[in-house]
Parts: sequence; structure tokens; C-alpha cells
Amino acid sequence: MTMTAAARTAVDGFRQETQLTARPPRSPGFVVHALGRDFHVSDEMARIFLHQVEVVAESDSSALVVLRHAHGVELIMVTDDTSFSIRAATPADRRAAPEPYPRMRG
Repeated sequence: MTMTAAARTAVDGFRQETQLTARPPRSPGFVVHALGRDFHVSDEMARIFLHQVEVVAESDSSALVVLRHAHGVELIMVTDDTSFSIRAATPADRRAAPEPYPRMRG
């Protein structure tokens, strides 16, 4: 997709009005341990993930729950047998830049 000059002007104007470039990127504030791995997530994503897990638990069913983390997106099957934990990221977690997870090629 190519962007026209008029569209580029509109996007740049929106970016300046909202000051999106002035905000620092959010660093992961929580670590979700699921599927045998640690996922570094933002505060907002940790709350969203926890809320979705609670909804599934209240409905007494199973469902795929989306977890957006520092290196992509995972779909986690939440059932009665699923185990996971959420903890606040420590300074050591923040200093250690997590390696990207390997991508499957097929």
C-alpha cells in the first residue's frame, strides 16, 4: 500500500496533534508465565488478559485468550487444567532484553 501526499499530511498532522511521537515507548511491566515460557507484557495487556481469563472461568468453559506480548501475539487455551501466573516485572527483567521467540517456517 502506498500513501498519497495528502494522506501523509493528514497522518503527520494527527501525529503532531496527539503528540504520539513525544511519548516514550511503554516498557513491559508484567511477566506472564504460560505454556512453559515467560511473556513480557504491558500493564494494560496484563489487565486485559486477566479479565479475559476471569470471564472464561466464570462461564465454566474453555476458550482461546489473546496475549499480546513484547515479541508478538499468542493464543492461549484457557481451561480448568491451564496453569499460568502473572507477576510484576523486576528491575532484572527490565534490564534483560528478552530474545525474540523463534518463528515457525513452513
